[in-house]
Amino acid sequence: MDCWRNPFERRWTVIILGLYFLIMLPLPWYYNESYLPGPFGVPMFLYGWIGHGIAVLIAIMVFARQCMARPEYHSLDTQDEEETA
Repeated sequence: MDCWRNPFERRWTVIILGLYFLIMLPLPWYYNESYLPGPFGVPMFLYGWIGHGIAVLIAIMVFARQCMARPEYHSLDTQDEEETA
């Protein structure tokens, strides 16, 4: 399946690539060569990584839930059931 022809696949491809490229940018809340204190003296980039990690996990959960609502993601389950019967 081509990810650029299906709107569902295209939307999630853009979201996942956007999250990837965002973490690759050398922004101060993801990457810092000097100590930049945040709340409680914890380096600021740790909060950035934790926040981004939570955003990625939420995106994965939303993606999985939307996938399970689509019939094309259930076709492998029905093929396996037919083969075992």
